[in-house]
Amino acid sequence: MRRIVATFDDSEETTEAKQALREAGLEPDEPDIDNPFFDPATKMPERRGLLWGGLLGGLIGAVLLFMMDQNMFWIPRISPIMTAGQYMLILLGFGLGAAIGGFLGGVVGTSRQVTALDQPRVAVMVPDNRVGETEDLLRDQGATAVDGTVTHHEHPQQTQAKSSTSTD
Repeated sequence: MRRIVATFDDSEETTEAKQALREAGLEPDEPDIDNPFFDPATKMPERRGLLWGGLLGGLIGAVLLFMMDQNMFWIPRISPIMTAGQYMLILLGFGLGAAIGGFLGGVVGTSRQVTALDQPRVAVMVPDNRVGETEDLLRDQGATAVDGTVTHHEHPQQTQAKSSTSTD
């Protein structure tokens, strides 16, 4: 199953899309979700925090290990890694800094408020075999954006198994 969320320009198009979904045998629902991590139309803010935190942390880590290699300062217990070559130290510093900075940037990004969508939206749960049809239907109704996320997978022969048990 897949949850599809479509965004429209005005509420009139939203009403028409809901009616078209009902005529197609699907039941639309309200896309307001308490947890925005499960809404496919919501763009999460931690992506930017991960990117900038990783880049800044990588740069700082590379500079710090380069400075240690040049004997500008010394940190106890880190001296065994100083046996690596100068370029490997810079690469190691960049990798460690990017990992730590990306983690911290992601944590800061998730604590920020998710931007609210002011445009009307329609959500619908669709079986895997009707995803393309439903996305086309919503676009034909005037959707400006159609986003989807998998909620759970069904076994391909699940409908056959259910129908054979009900006829016995």
